Amino acid sequence: MTLQTAIDEGPTTDATAGGFLARAALFFAIGLGLYLLLLVVAEGRVRATGERNPLFQIAALPADSDVLILGASHAMPLGFEGIGETLDQASGRQVTTLAIEGGGVVPAAFLLDAALRQTRPQTVIYVVDSFAFLSPQWNEDRLADQGLFARAPYDREIFEAVLAEPAARGMLPWYVSGFDKVNRLLFPEPDRSEAELTKFDRTYRENARIDDQRIAYLFPDAPEGLTATYLARLDRMAASAAAAGADFILLMMPAPPRYRDRLPEAHDTVRVEVAEIAERRGIRIVDHSTLLPGDENYYDTDHLNRTGATAYVAGPLAEVLREGAG
Repeated sequence: MTLQTAIDEGPTTDATAGGFLARAALFFAIGLGLYLLLLVVAEGRVRATGERNPLFQIAALPADSDVLILGASHAMPLGFEGIGETLDQASGRQVTTLAIEGGGVVPAAFLLDAALRQTRPQTVIYVVDSFAFLSPQWNEDRLADQGLFARAPYDREIFEAVLAEPAARGMLPWYVSGFDKVNRLLFPEPDRSEAELTKFDRTYRENARIDDQRIAYLFPDAPEGLTATYLARLDRMAASAAAAGADFILLMMPAPPRYRDRLPEAHDTVRVEVAEIAERRGIRIVDHSTLLPGDENYYDTDHLNRTGATAYVAGPLAEVLREGAG
């Protein structure tokens, strides 16, 4: 190649590269614009169908609210269709259930932090499950679940709560990008759990093998010191609720004898340590664990079905809330 040829070809090569970059930028801008359009549609869909998603419910809370219920799947039926309304009517109070399946102390503390940035509740109820103090599976791992954020609307308080919670920070890119929201455009149905949609009206038939498997699943071996970490988190939850002016109540929900009789020694250990926290802070513990013993009240090994949940919220739980009103 002669010097003259190189000189002649130089500008042509630069022009070609420049044209490619311009086209790439154009395609990128078009793609970004289409994605932002889909994100706007997805955000609107979230706000229309979020329903049971606890972050959706938190974003909708007024500045002053009444009762917040936190916990794992045992607490979820308290907010199912028809049950939440019954509880409101029977207690004369406005109850918001922020429970999530498999949610331990860390997810509950995260949700409480997000809620307290948004509202000042009169009462905070934490449904105590001893397994929630024994494994990261129900705690840090649960906050790494994209499903929790897929129906979470954009909200400053939620964003701040994610930043403040080390276990949730890894989900910040997913929350900000809204990728899961856009994906959920293919699934436009309201956000309700499988339990509410397909199991809640069932009645459990006792099966010893299934009961044993359930206990083994909930109570894996816990590393040394892990329980103390989650107990400390519960203690901080109580302090946060008190600082916000809320009455903090620890609730142990009904469970059938065949379930309670199988609970391991770790369950009793956790209950004793939770009671020590309650005594030190002057927290009320409501133990309803022996109520509703019959299997006609449960849709599986240990979750209230519609019959059991209706009886529970219209009677014992409503009474607790009436006592704490005002």
